[in-house]
Amino acid sequence: MKIPNTRWGAFYLAAALIGPGEAVAQSPDSVLLASDTTTGPPDTVLVIPTDLEASWQSSVLPETAIPPEAQLHLAHLVESFPDAPGGASLLKIAMLEGEIAAAWVRVAGVDTLDINRMIEAMTHVIHAIDPTEVRSGNGMGYGFRRAAENVQTQADMLRMAVPDTLSPAIAFHVPFVIHAAYIAQARADDVITLARQVQSARDVNSTIPLIKKLAEAIRAMMYGEDVDGDGRIGRNEAEVGIAQAAYHLSLVYRMAGSEMPLIRPWELVESLGLDTLGRQPDSVRFRRRRGGP
Repeated sequence: MKIPNTRWGAFYLAAALIGPGEAVAQSPDSVLLASDTTTGPPDTVLVIPTDLEASWQSSVLPETAIPPEAQLHLAHLVESFPDAPGGASLLKIAMLEGEIAAAWVRVAGVDTLDINRMIEAMTHVIHAIDPTEVRSGNGMGYGFRRAAENVQTQADMLRMAVPDTLSPAIAFHVPFVIHAAYIAQARADDVITLARQVQSARDVNSTIPLIKKLAEAIRAMMYGEDVDGDGRIGRNEAEVGIAQAAYHLSLVYRMAGSEMPLIRPWELVESLGLDTLGRQPDSVRFRRRRGGP
């Protein structure tokens, strides 16, 4: 089921981005495989609320803190990007495409009586990560990978827009943004590779371990992972995800005396059905009890 882009406009403008506190934390449960909760069948999810209104406003940063030539690139990263669907920001699109991919991984993780349904879920995962790989599926049609690539590009332009002496915050934090976006792209490639392996599997038993790896890969792509077990997400390439880019940008805003415009994703995930998608022990049996296939 392809979600028409025209229905996402209002949603994009109110789309979510995690706050600084969550950016350094471990991944939320929504990315994990769920086997002990219930929901309706996957056919019923991703219902877009019709009365959703944009609830964020652009930050007006003092020019003395952030030069005007840098504000444009900051806005593209966290407020609005003209090339993006609905004019949403690049980071918001990346986070939402990642959540859509994670939700369909959950579907594959619980729909274990029919390998064809598991394989079908992978088309949505790949589409959300890179629509050029699979052109039809659930998502915004932009792709996590493209969003992360543009985050890297805009952050690099931001870094070059002003001398280090005019904005020490940009000079210090933006290289971490660039690095996190670069690593997120590599992790997105890993996600697509694992999804392709699931599609090539011949039986459920060989598919389930791949699904678990895929869930972990998406979680790391979005939120990073605590590889060394020290209780935090570090700066090395083995741990960072796209959320660390958001975290460092939020510090740029704070050092300029402003707060980066944020809405936590979980406020909208429920409305979109992403929190319940796949959270059912056996969706095939559920459909059969309803008289479905």
